[in-house]
Amino acid sequence: MSRAPSAWAVAALLAPLAACAPHARAAPPDLAIEAELSPAQVYAGAEARLVLRLLRAPGVAPGVLLRPALGDAADISPLGTLRLYRTEREGVRYDVLERSFAIVPRRAGRLVVPGAEYESAPKFVDVPGQDDGRAPRTARGPQRVLEVRAVPAGAAEPWLPARSLTLEENWSRDPRALAAGQPVTRTLILRAEGLAAERLPRLAMPRYPALLVRYDRPELSTTYRAEGITGRSVQRIVLIPVADGEVTVPPLSVHWWNVAADAPRSATIAGRSLRLNPAPVADAPPASPPVMSLRAVLRWFALATLLLSSAFLAWHLRRQPARDARARLREACRRNDPRAARDALIEWWTLARPNEPVPLPYRMGADWDAPARAQLAALDAALYAKRVWDGEAFWRGMRAWLRSLPSQHAARPAPLPPLFKLQGRVRLADS
Repeated sequence: MSRAPSAWAVAALLAPLAACAPHARAAPPDLAIEAELSPAQVYAGAEARLVLRLLRAPGVAPGVLLRPALGDAADISPLGTLRLYRTEREGVRYDVLERSFAIVPRRAGRLVVPGAEYESAPKFVDVPGQDDGRAPRTARGPQRVLEVRAVPAGAAEPWLPARSLTLEENWSRDPRALAAGQPVTRTLILRAEGLAAERLPRLAMPRYPALLVRYDRPELSTTYRAEGITGRSVQRIVLIPVADGEVTVPPLSVHWWNVAADAPRSATIAGRSLRLNPAPVADAPPASPPVMSLRAVLRWFALATLLLSSAFLAWHLRRQPARDARARLREACRRNDPRAARDALIEWWTLARPNEPVPLPYRMGADWDAPARAQLAALDAALYAKRVWDGEAFWRGMRAWLRSLPSQHAARPAPLPPLFKLQGRVRLADS
């Protein structure tokens, strides 16, 4: 019977293999994807930041980095601009493509963020016997997990989780000296870091017998900087005194949740008293007797001022929806989202020409110049033929025509192009 080897013999056999282990390490990869997600835990409706880096060694074919698809579990938006730089890892120099995204989960639970995918550019010409280094390559980055907390019990409505939130007010003139019939504008500015403007609440104030209160449509704007989302809402309120006296405006507060301190906070504007004075009395010329009483003149003056102010407000409110639709179109172009751009363009057209049927985007600008019509055709091709669409080029070509309403005597739209011209297959890539 053979004898089992002793422990000393086994150790002697494994020692050379252990000495060679450092030299058997795998070479650094020529293509890698890195992903960083912070913070690892957020509230539902709050913002998390995802940073993707594509590391490509020299000789690897360039391509596109596709952002993760989250479906209806969360909203994902690009932040800042694409960064290109070089770095060195384990002695290998890499070309780095870096892109940041904001992820806003819609509900509590465990959100799995799938790994980003890389696809190299296709090789269109094959040369027999020659390797041009552009063989198709694919790669997938690591997945990340985001723990999403439920909204705290007793939190204020609406739910506003943010890194910071400020509330300011401005008056068009001194509110302590108001006269009957003379309008004054109160401007309320709400700014939140970590929230889009569409989620900010509309601000209002009480009504008073001595004041006519008119609201402009809020001006909403959202910026997507590298550090995160910032939403801004500007609400203008026109106040028209119709009697003298004193009005007390109560404090105005917006309740929000500070995600850094994990505690509720309030942004407040202090209340104030408005003194409404009688309309100023003008001295009558001593040489000529008045044609009508001074009280009647003041009454007509206040009425005329009120009518002019109301007409201006009505004109402004009629124009504002078209401006909002144009702003949404600009935002869709910035995100390279052809469907959202189509919807905003149709909304703008409907507001401008409510009595006409809505055509396809390609048939809207029949009386516009050739570059604008070409951009409309490109939008249709992106929608129905899955062509690649350049939102920034579309906005540059359409911006001048969107500043004014469409012509009421536009030329008859051209017939639809043949269907075979819209056929094609290009995979959309958003990096």
